[in-house]
Parts: sequence; C-alpha cells; structure tokens
Amino acid sequence: MAPGEFCFQENLNNVRRRLQKDLNELLHLEEFLFLHIDELDRTVNPAMVLAVSRAFQKQEQKAEPLAEIIQLLFLGNKIHKLIKDDDDLAEEFRQYPVLVGDLFLGRFLLALCREELLCFLDPLAQVLGTMSEGGISRWLSRGYTAKTTERLQIIGKETAALTAAAARLSAELAGASDVLLRKTEVFGWELGLAWGAWNEGLDHFEIQGILKRANTALQELSAEPQLQMRPLWEIYRFITDRVNVDFICQEAGA
Repeated sequence: MAPGEFCFQENLNNVRRRLQKDLNELLHLEEFLFLHIDELDRTVNPAMVLAVSRAFQKQEQKAEPLAEIIQLLFLGNKIHKLIKDDDDLAEEFRQYPVLVGDLFLGRFLLALCREELLCFLDPLAQVLGTMSEGGISRWLSRGYTAKTTERLQIIGKETAALTAAAARLSAELAGASDVLLRKTEVFGWELGLAWGAWNEGLDHFEIQGILKRANTALQELSAEPQLQMRPLWEIYRFITDRVNVDFICQEAGA
C-alpha cells in the first residue's frame, strides 16, 4: 500500500507540515550532513503514533504533537549516528553531527514543553538512553562480525525501542488499560525490529519471523472489541511491503 492510502493520512501530512515549519531553517542541513532519510524513516514512527490513536477511536488533539516529538527524537539520534572518530577527520566535521543532533534533541524538549506533554519526558528520556546504549554497542562491535542475536539486540535498542514507545505512549494518551498498553507496545516493538533488521540487511528468514510475531500481536489486539483495527493493519502492511518480505497472514479483524 502507498502512504497516501493511510486512513489517517491527513493527520500524517499535518505532522510533516508541523516539522517543516518548526525546522524550516534547518532543512538544508540534511544535504550538508549527507543524511539519508528514506520513506520508512519519514513515516514509521509518526504513523505508529497516529495509527494507534486512530485505532482507539480517540479524537486526541495531542496525537499529532506527540508524533512530531517522536520524530524529532528519531532525527536527533540519526544525526548523532553520523559521528565519526577518524584520525584524519577535521575537527569541524567531527563536531558538526554532535551539535546538529543536539539541536534536534533540543527542539524535541522544546516541543514537549510547548505541547504540555512533559509527562512523557521520563519515558522518552529512558528511550533515548536505550538508543544511545545501542549506538555504543554498535561502536564496540566494530572490527568483528557480530552474531545475529547480538545484531538484533543492537537493533532493538537503536530502532525498536522508539517504535515501541511511539505505540505505547499513543495508547496511553488514549487512556488504554495496562494490558492494552503492553500489547500495543509489543506490536510497535516487533514492527520496529523488522524495520531495523531490514535496514541491517538481515536474512529474510529472520525478518519473516519478526513479522510473524507482529502478526500475532495484531491478532491479540483484534480480540479487543473497543479497537478499530484498520489503521494498525495499514501500518503493518506498509512496513511489510517496504521490507519486501513475502509473508501472507490471516487478517482477522482487518
């Protein structure tokens, strides 16, 4: 499916406009930093927030701001991952990704305050710490071929932790029960892990296994009568199509 087919596409477009307005003076930095932002990078985390919000059938005004905040955190971390420590690297190029990444994270904190979502500062700070741990683990694994389990642990910290938080915090905004919070978080985690595994070039067999677990999480969510499942199936299909994994599932509740 194409992104234009999301039932929450208008909300997603609003988030992108919010980001463009908020970061208008920084747009040229992507080219300078050689920062590659693909369709999944632009879409997954904001769409996860909006899909969960729509699934709970809540007209939550804070969903779009939360989607923007999650994406600012994602971009700041992605820029920080460009940091290099080559001996022959000029100091300005060594420091530039640090400063620009910090600027994006500063905007993330500003948005939390502006949108009166400081209640999410602690969980998002914990996620940022987890993502940094993943980056450190990746750095330490340089020079040898890591096992698949080790690579998945790193991907979980760097990528899946944020998609899981996007799903859980959106469900929390919607007033979900503790049981539903956990189920929604698992769904976000598995889709984030599949996305990250695809980025890492892991074997399709591994990715299929992850997507099967995401499918199982969807089946469990579909048993909840208060949920509207269409948006959750849409983001599942979107990611599955993009990672090009041939996995056919029983779409119960779609």
